[in-house]
Amino acid sequence: MKVSVVICTYNRELYLPECLEHLKNQTEAPENFEIVLVNNNSSDSTEEICQKFVADEPQLNVVYVKETQPGLSFARNRGITTATGDIVCFIDDDGFAVPKYVSTLKAFAENDAYKEYISFGGKVIPRYNPGKDPEWLSVYVEGLVSRMDMGEQVKPFEKKYPVGCNMAYRKEFFEEHGGFNTDLHTRSDEKFVFDKLKKANLKILYVPAMEVEHFIDDYRLERSFVIRLAKVIGQSEAIRLKDYGFGTRFMKVVEYIFKFGASLVLAIPFLFKGQTMKAKYVVMVRWYVFTGFFISKKL
Repeated sequence: MKVSVVICTYNRELYLPECLEHLKNQTEAPENFEIVLVNNNSSDSTEEICQKFVADEPQLNVVYVKETQPGLSFARNRGITTATGDIVCFIDDDGFAVPKYVSTLKAFAENDAYKEYISFGGKVIPRYNPGKDPEWLSVYVEGLVSRMDMGEQVKPFEKKYPVGCNMAYRKEFFEEHGGFNTDLHTRSDEKFVFDKLKKANLKILYVPAMEVEHFIDDYRLERSFVIRLAKVIGQSEAIRLKDYGFGTRFMKVVEYIFKFGASLVLAIPFLFKGQTMKAKYVVMVRWYVFTGFFISKKL
């Protein structure tokens, strides 16, 4: 069984070399995996970095392509069509996989005990610049920094689903159900795919040893960015559900109202502990996701 590791990249010259270095140092035999680099119209030195990596690492199976349509979903879909592996996994260009990442994924995908699982995801541990650990971060908003840690036990994803910077699928799924929705932003294009999995009663497995460290830029921790991201999440959900019936969209609004009310309750313990920033962000994020659902113009 062959694994295709897809790296979609856009103007990340500062982090792409380290991402590639971690893939070069995988413990799995090179003939068992390939690296698919998708340059999504970068204007920095991404072209040179990719070409140099291909030239410097002839022992690796590296495929380099360009996707001129701007947008992560376009790049992901190009990666899918380019990949030749039985398993297609996605790691962000600022994501750093542990050395046993590919071998772990391959072992679980080949294991007959998990043959019913079509998708896999693992731990994502955020990395910040020194001294930049966000004071406002709590378990209720950790998705904003792409954190995923469900413990050390292998188990099915149920209410949650893998984070986009560390997710894998059997390629047969895309061949049968199609790829990512290019109308969607941020995490909603991932949710679109995972919804298709669940509707088809297909299983998703959490494998903690599939660990990726994910760099978080300073600007992503700023209040203005958090608000914008929350709005985009809500807006993308509206786009994702646009072809659904009124009842489904109405129930999403009801869900958001309930979650906003719950955020007010969840904020209370933080206030009692004097953790006002945690309390504030729990409520703030839910509010802007809710309001974002009603925004029609592109943010």
